[in-house]
Amino acid sequence: MSQNIYTASVASFTAALGSLAAILAQAATREDAASLPAVRLAPDMFPLSTQVQLTCFHAIAGTSRLAGREVVGRPAIEEADLAGLQAIIATTLGKLAALTTADFAGAEERRIVMPLQPPMVFEADGVTFLHRWLLPNFYFHQVTAYDILRHAGLPIGKKDFLSHLGAFMHEAA
Repeated sequence: MSQNIYTASVASFTAALGSLAAILAQAATREDAASLPAVRLAPDMFPLSTQVQLTCFHAIAGTSRLAGREVVGRPAIEEADLAGLQAIIATTLGKLAALTTADFAGAEERRIVMPLQPPMVFEADGVTFLHRWLLPNFYFHQVTAYDILRHAGLPIGKKDFLSHLGAFMHEAA
């Protein structure tokens, strides 16, 4: 069963982050590229830079929790240009690549207690944590980053968001 947890987390995050990196590479070619990290969908939402950093944070912190490793806490969110965001994604991909299926042995039943805003905590087994907390949070921030770039006029579509599926698509025999 640890293979399922690994695939649903590490393999999924790796593919999705590859697509996000490709979209950011497209954004970097624009004349207004320097202004894009500060763009928001709404005044009370985080900007692109924060959305990308939170996407990466959820990937690393969530898989660490599933693997039974300590999570120190959310790192400080810093201003970053598109190259800096690419570097954060590359670091995240490197950390994900270091994980193996064996790291997730027992993850399904592992009790995960995650601090929220005091005095609240989120407490669940690994499967519930994965499906009800980790995947929704990861994809919320990844989709929001995509939406910000789309809203800013980057000519991207579903094929860009799902570019990691290209290896599985071909003409029918």
